[in-house]
Amino acid sequence: MFFTPVGLNRWPFDFFLVNLLKYKFMKRFIFLSMIFFSIGLFSCKKYSEGGLKNMAASHIRGTWKLETYLLNNIDFTGDLLINSYKETFNEEGTYSRQLIDTFNQVLSTNGGWDFEGERSLLTILGAGDFLLTAGSSTATAPRSYTIERLTKSELWYTYDDGLGKHDFRLIKQ
Repeated sequence: MFFTPVGLNRWPFDFFLVNLLKYKFMKRFIFLSMIFFSIGLFSCKKYSEGGLKNMAASHIRGTWKLETYLLNNIDFTGDLLINSYKETFNEEGTYSRQLIDTFNQVLSTNGGWDFEGERSLLTILGAGDFLLTAGSSTATAPRSYTIERLTKSELWYTYDDGLGKHDFRLIKQ
């Protein structure tokens, strides 16, 4: 290490040097850690209304209940002809929808689900059609829905058809 005169104890010099190197290393380590953490935090892609796209697969699994239905940004939740609308997304890629129609009959459909387009689109196969409101005729189930928000507790998706923009806002059960 350093030159020390004969007869002097090297311990204080070595101790000082080791602590100095540890301090510089820790200072650099903390600085670099903060940079990598910041890059990771701000580089995550998000949905337009909230939620991280890289967490989509874990957040979507489970059963969701319809809380709000909008048609062209007008709330039609109170005018729905269906009750107890629920969707279940399973880990294996299976999907089920259950609702009660205007005749108080339980309707269930099964199919599959997956993400497309960097997890911006939710693809549901085998969903089927159902009557939403008296003025809107039958809601034809499209193949893909645009995800607007997906968190642990909320799922918002939309689709467009001849009637306009349909916006489903569901909460996790």
